[in-house]
Amino acid sequence: MENKFAEEVMLTCSQELQDISVLLSHPSSTQPASDYIKKYAVIRASGSIESAFKRIIADKVEIGCHEQIKNFIHRKIRSASYNSKLGTIENLLVDFDTRWKAKFAEKISLENKIVLAESLSNLVTERNSFAHGGSSELSIDLTIKYFNDGFKVIKILDETVHHDFVDTEYVDTENADDKVV
Repeated sequence: MENKFAEEVMLTCSQELQDISVLLSHPSSTQPASDYIKKYAVIRASGSIESAFKRIIADKVEIGCHEQIKNFIHRKIRSASYNSKLGTIENLLVDFDTRWKAKFAEKISLENKIVLAESLSNLVTERNSFAHGGSSELSIDLTIKYFNDGFKVIKILDETVHHDFVDTEYVDTENADDKVV
């Protein structure tokens, strides 16, 4: 990945989730503690994906900007709270460059888009469930699977914003659904 900060966030979280999985696999784990640890894992996974996607976009668009634009990006992206769902990422991309959204959609379509979207959505849903007084029953194995799918999305996002578009590569803004013309 070109954005080393985002990559480090994701790799650190990945290692931490693996450590949690090992911790929870020991029979000596008490039930209440393991429930808290599983909830922490969901928050950590979801938060790392959110942090990485915001950092990738903000770092890219800030290059060479005036201080006022940097302040705007700080308030509207870096300090803003976003659910790390596929649609949220796509909406933020199109706000900056329709070519980014089209290239991102093209790259995501080469993967299993439905699985990737569901994984991100499931992490957010689980996080929101217990953050708002509900419960979460997500296993550590599913948390890790969803996070790994999210990591794929983060890598695709990083490739997308660092793609070197050629002059002939543009998006028809009237029909900017998902195709590059």
